[in-house]
Amino acid sequence: MRHFFRRFRTLQWKLTLSYTWVTTAVAAAVFLILFLIAASIIGLFIPDVATAFQPVLRPASPRIAEFLAQDPPDLDGLRAWLDSSQQGDEFLVESTSGVGVSTVRFSDVSFAAVVDPAGNLLALEPGDDLSQPVTALLFEEALPAYEQALLGESDPELVTAVHPETNDIFVAVPSFGADRELLGVFFLVMDLPSANSDMFTANTILGILPLLFIIFILAGGVGTVFGFIASRSFSRRLRQLGQTAESWSRGDFSAYVQDDSGDEIGQLARRLNQMAEQLQNLVQTRAELATLEERNRLARDLHDSVKQQVFATAMQLGAAQTMLDSDPAAAKTHLEEAKQLARQAQQELTGLIQELRPAALEDKGLVEALRDYAKDWSRRTAIAADVKTSGERPLPFNIEQPLFRVAQESLANVARHSGASTVFLHLAWQEATFTLTIADDGQGFDTHETAHGMGLNSMQERLVAVNGRLAIHSTPGQGTQITATVPLEDSGH
Repeated sequence: MRHFFRRFRTLQWKLTLSYTWVTTAVAAAVFLILFLIAASIIGLFIPDVATAFQPVLRPASPRIAEFLAQDPPDLDGLRAWLDSSQQGDEFLVESTSGVGVSTVRFSDVSFAAVVDPAGNLLALEPGDDLSQPVTALLFEEALPAYEQALLGESDPELVTAVHPETNDIFVAVPSFGADRELLGVFFLVMDLPSANSDMFTANTILGILPLLFIIFILAGGVGTVFGFIASRSFSRRLRQLGQTAESWSRGDFSAYVQDDSGDEIGQLARRLNQMAEQLQNLVQTRAELATLEERNRLARDLHDSVKQQVFATAMQLGAAQTMLDSDPAAAKTHLEEAKQLARQAQQELTGLIQELRPAALEDKGLVEALRDYAKDWSRRTAIAADVKTSGERPLPFNIEQPLFRVAQESLANVARHSGASTVFLHLAWQEATFTLTIADDGQGFDTHETAHGMGLNSMQERLVAVNGRLAIHSTPGQGTQITATVPLEDSGH
C-alpha cells in the first residue's frame, strides 16, 4: 500500500492530478455558469411561456360550447367535465375533432373556471362556491386580460398575464357558439417556478446533482488522460537529466543530455552539457598537472636520495680502484661502503616503485596494505611504525587510493625531516566519515612560519578530489600530526 501511494509523489503523477483537478473544476464552473444563464433566460421569457399556453388550451373552447349551447345550458355536465379534466399535476383537454387528448403539464394549478359573458361563475375547480366574484380570485395584473376575454378577445398576448413576483400565470380562452356569439370564457391560473428563487430549491439542486456528478467523472477522466500524456514527456526528460547527472557523479563526463527543445528544460540541458564539457576539460587539466607534479616529485626524490647515493657509490668504487694495488685493506673498506650505499639506493628505488603502483590495495585493502608498507618502511628507515584501527569495515577503492598516497607522502616526510623515532598510524571509521591520523614524536615545525612543500599540497589535492580535507598540527619540539578526513557516501561501507 505504501508503495502504491509513493507513486503519486512523482512529478508525473503530481502534474496528472493537477490536470484532473483543474479540468474538473473548470467543467463544474462552466456547468454552473450555464445553469445561471439558463435561469436568467427563463426569467426573461416567462411572459412568453404564458402566452404559449393559450393555444394549447384552445381545444377546450368547442367542448365548453357543447355544454353552454344547450337550452337550458348543461351546467352539471360542464362542472363534471371540469372536475374530471384536472388530475393531479396534469390538465387534460379533449379535442372535439376526435384527434385525441391534449395534456398540459405544470407544477400546480391554482384553479380553473368557466364564466358566462356577464362574468358569473358557472364552474370552478377546485371549489364549489360559485357566488364569489371572479375578480376576488384573480391577481391584479390578470384583470385586464380577463376583461378582454369577456369581450371575446382571443389574441394570446391580450388574454394572458403573469404575476411579477410569484410568476402565477393567467390564461383565458373564449368559447363561441355557431353564430360566433360569446357563450362563456374558460380560464385558469397556474404557478410556474421563479427563475430567481424556485430554481435553487433543494429539489432542484438534488435534481442536477446526478448530472453534475456525470460531468465530474467525464471531465476528470479527460483531464487525467490528457495530464498523464502531457506530463509523461516532462517526466521522461527530467529522468534523462537525472541519469546523466548520475554518470557525471561517477566521473563520466562523456555523457550528454539529448534534448533539442526550446523550452526551459531544453535550455537547462544545454547549459548542463556545457558545464560537463568544462568539467571534463578541468579534470583533464588537473590530471595532467597531477602527472607533471608527480613526475617533479619523483625527480626530486631521485635527486635527493638515489642520485646522491649512486654518486657516493661511484666515489667509493673509484677510491677502491685507486688503492687496490697499494692498500688492499683500505680498498676493501671502500668496497664495503660502496656495497652499503648500493643497498640503500636499492631500498629507495623499491620505495619509489611502491609509491608509483600500490598494487597491494587491490588484493588486501587499505589496512593490510598500510601495515605491509609501514613494516617495510620501518625496516628501511629504522623508525618504529605502529598501525591501529577502530570500527574497521570495507572502503571504496576510489577512497583507499588517495588515502594510501597520503600515508606514503606523510611517512616520506617523517623519514626526511622529522628525526622521529616512532610513528603512529590510526584508521578510524565513524558513521559517515573515515579518519586517517599519522603522528610522530619528531622535532616538529611552526606551521605559521614554514611554507607547505609540494608533498603537503599534493596530499591536500588528493583529498579534495574525494571531498575530503587535510589538517596539519605541529609544534616545534613536540612532533607533528596529520589528519585526513573523508566522507562516506553510504554508512554501510
